[in-house]
Amino acid sequence: MQLLVSLRIGALLLWSMGVLVAGDLKCAERPYRVVCYLASWANYREGSGSFNISYIVPDHCTHLVYTFAGLNIGGGIDSLDYMNDINVNKGYQRFVSLKEENPCLKVMLAIGGWNEGSEKYSLMAEQESTREAFADQTLRYLIHYGFDGLDLDWEYPTMRGGIPEDRDNFVLLVQTLRKRFSPRKKLLTAAISASKQILAAGYDLPKLCDELDFINLMTYDYASNEKTALDAPLFTDYNSPGETIDSTIAYISKSGCPMRKFSLGITTHAKTYTVVPARLMAPGIKATGPGLPGPYTVSPGSLGYNELCEMLKTNRTTSAPGQPAGSVWTVKAMAQNAVKYAYRDDQWVTFDGVETIGAKVQYAMDKKLGGIMFWTLDTDDFQGDCHNEAYPLLQTALRTLGYVKKP
Repeated sequence: MQLLVSLRIGALLLWSMGVLVAGDLKCAERPYRVVCYLASWANYREGSGSFNISYIVPDHCTHLVYTFAGLNIGGGIDSLDYMNDINVNKGYQRFVSLKEENPCLKVMLAIGGWNEGSEKYSLMAEQESTREAFADQTLRYLIHYGFDGLDLDWEYPTMRGGIPEDRDNFVLLVQTLRKRFSPRKKLLTAAISASKQILAAGYDLPKLCDELDFINLMTYDYASNEKTALDAPLFTDYNSPGETIDSTIAYISKSGCPMRKFSLGITTHAKTYTVVPARLMAPGIKATGPGLPGPYTVSPGSLGYNELCEMLKTNRTTSAPGQPAGSVWTVKAMAQNAVKYAYRDDQWVTFDGVETIGAKVQYAMDKKLGGIMFWTLDTDDFQGDCHNEAYPLLQTALRTLGYVKKP
């Protein structure tokens, strides 16, 4: 953890040297947003994968987002883990207190997520009275715990138990929240799918852009489960014949929304498959199931970059924990797609590394997007075990943006 300690000391020195003076705070707006999500449950992980809020370097990101709150039976915002968020671990309090080290930092609370589903949100957004009640209670909740705003992560309007009217009702919900938030200067953002089908069905983008401060695009998880595929390809080619980041941005650009409203999503998670080993292990081979879980995230079909980079670093015939023994990993970099894949025995992985993050951030800058979004901080190599620096993926992005000097 020596690298993390050094980074935090450096950040504290900046404030103590008078770069910002409390009571006379003037925050220069950075040209690009850096929105960083925290999976609050990461502190429950085992061993070196356990993530503590104190590991966050507050000046790395312009916006930090705590995930997730949910909806209670009355349709109001509520903690999904009282012990972690409020009572024992005091996650909310510790997260918000990061502003003491960087007063210009915005700390937000996200509501929703995949596990929350859609049906509860559809029901809440259906009536004016429940929308109003949600907006009022949410504002009080944010003020009570000290958050600067709310990030809506309803996955997804019109789907997963939703109704066709969700598309319009989501706009009405956002408008209701904006009206309630504006006098208190609370931020209102949303995380939305990168799938053109989901975007068309669930989101009235021009109207949402009028109300939201910015929108985080989940430009990853393009890969199917039936056969191996690149998870977050930048461009379309024979390796990525379906949707890509570029096709999503092309679709978004036709909405009429200012492109600066959007943050390009970058994931620190790898998608994994179990396959039948073959001579040709390129994208497109049939998968027999999800890949083996890693020792920290313990999630079949997914690895944190911190788990994967340890496996690749120990690229010997001895196996990493939870992985089969056998031959070494073969790693392929797809320059056109700005993504990588690797395979070993019956395991096949698609991921972003330090070599591909820079290309994606540069793409966001070239397309004049408002910034980038990281999902999530806690699965970057925050210990600095693989690249001689903590948070190598995030640091690569910051160097590309010009926020950190290149070594």
